[in-house]
Amino acid sequence: MNKVLPLFIFFVTFSIISACAQDDGNGGGAVRISFGNEYVEPMSLSGDDPAIPPKPKKTFHTNSIILNQILAECDDFSALQTLLQNLQNASKITLLTMPENGNCFVIVNKVDTKEVVAVLDKGKGKRMNLLNNQFETEEIYKGENFEKCYFLLLE
Repeated sequence: MNKVLPLFIFFVTFSIISACAQDDGNGGGAVRISFGNEYVEPMSLSGDDPAIPPKPKKTFHTNSIILNQILAECDDFSALQTLLQNLQNASKITLLTMPENGNCFVIVNKVDTKEVVAVLDKGKGKRMNLLNNQFETEEIYKGENFEKCYFLLLE
């Protein structure tokens, strides 16, 4: 009898609590969980669901509050453009159409995806990409695939 009881408990526990991934009919990959004879309806959360917190922004620690603000907005290109315009209107930065002898920062984005791929520090030759802390040259972002924005900090 002692050998049968643990086996019985195993089968009862296994049959009462089981969970398996199943298709919810819409290709959403919801999880169906059953507890004995109870059935819980599968559910998928949308990306706009208030129960899902927004992705936290990266924090940057440079010696410039304005530069930290710019770097924090690099994941949303339209918000970055708005921020740059607001900073120029508040006389915190100057947006340039052409580089100014290595004394300006460079924001590089991919034209097709509007993804910011680099914010290059001031300087000539190899410059620090402030988004990933790697040394890069502006020349690797040549061509029609990339768009550049130059700015000076006025603080």
